[in-house]
Amino acid sequence: MNKDTAIELSTYIRVGLAIWVLVPLVAKFIDSFYFHYPHVLADSIPLLVLGICITLLGAILAFWTIYLFKAKGQGTPNPSLPPKVFITSGPYRISRNPMALGVLLFLVGEAIVYNSPSLLGIGILYGVIIYLYIKRTEEPQLRERFGAPYDDYLERVPRFFPNPWKWYK
Repeated sequence: MNKDTAIELSTYIRVGLAIWVLVPLVAKFIDSFYFHYPHVLADSIPLLVLGICITLLGAILAFWTIYLFKAKGQGTPNPSLPPKVFITSGPYRISRNPMALGVLLFLVGEAIVYNSPSLLGIGILYGVIIYLYIKRTEEPQLRERFGAPYDDYLERVPRFFPNPWKWYK
């Protein structure tokens, strides 16, 4: 196994464990001090189903973007091994940051499933931090790497949430 493959694999393992295991455990631990619920999961079946659907939507979006980074972009989500090719297909047609949006949806869905206000707070904090990082660090780096095509992309596609009333080309 070469160094890049090891870095890529460790990124998937670390991020996956953090999002699926560590963050919910920390949130439920915090909840135990402030919010005393008799069950680990949401009591309401409709809420549980809604949370599962949002979580699955977030996971599908994140996995789809990882696939595009690998297949079309010739890179990975790890900033040390970024895509070499500028990607504007798939979910990147309607959101400049669908991977971050996928993770945010995943965290919000988990917060609903686990009935965890602390997890919702962590999800919101993640959203604020990733927004600031993207705006102040990632976008200037991408503008430098990809130039005019990226500037055009910035004009056409929203940062996170697609406009449901707009048709994206």
